[in-house]
Amino acid sequence: MIIEESNLKFKFAPQVCAVKFDDCKFYRKEFNKLSSAKGVDILADSKEAFQFIEVKNCSGHEAENLWRTSVNNSRVHSAPRDLDVSNRDSLDIEVTKKVASTIACLAGAWTKAERMDKAAELQKFWRGLNDVKIPADKKKILVILFLEGNFEDSGIKSRSKKMMMSRLQDSISRKLTWLNCQVFVVDSGTYKERYFQVS
Repeated sequence: MIIEESNLKFKFAPQVCAVKFDDCKFYRKEFNKLSSAKGVDILADSKEAFQFIEVKNCSGHEAENLWRTSVNNSRVHSAPRDLDVSNRDSLDIEVTKKVASTIACLAGAWTKAERMDKAAELQKFWRGLNDVKIPADKKKILVILFLEGNFEDSGIKSRSKKMMMSRLQDSISRKLTWLNCQVFVVDSGTYKERYFQVS
């Protein structure tokens, strides 16, 4: 299966059940009635892992997104003056909100699955997330921020992209200690093809 997101193609093996989550009808037509509802870009479930994947392809837009790569909104003051940041957060905050909101949406869809077709399509992902192998550490929950962009040429010389991704990963992990998960911040040069391929 191939899912396109932000001009990138994510290819999943046939045994992986994947969906462009924020295109699901239940998310768009029901869950979005909740103010500030959010959702990750892609959900993928297999026997070995349940993946929450958020894609940020900032290529060509690094300057306007640079502030978002610093944790805890610490550099919001450095956002371009003409950019409306009132409903935006640094990436570590955004990703954790999206994961929590996605879980809430899946739970809601499960409660409506018997009487609403658009909710039923998400039922398999709720079952995947509730697999008894997860608390036994025999199946992983993976939270993946796929971050494309050449931020090193965008003005901050004091930190490399690798350092930036490491700080984001640590901050997301700290914010998700309530969830038995592993967090990865990767790009096309650092992701592992074990779970998907990107082109």
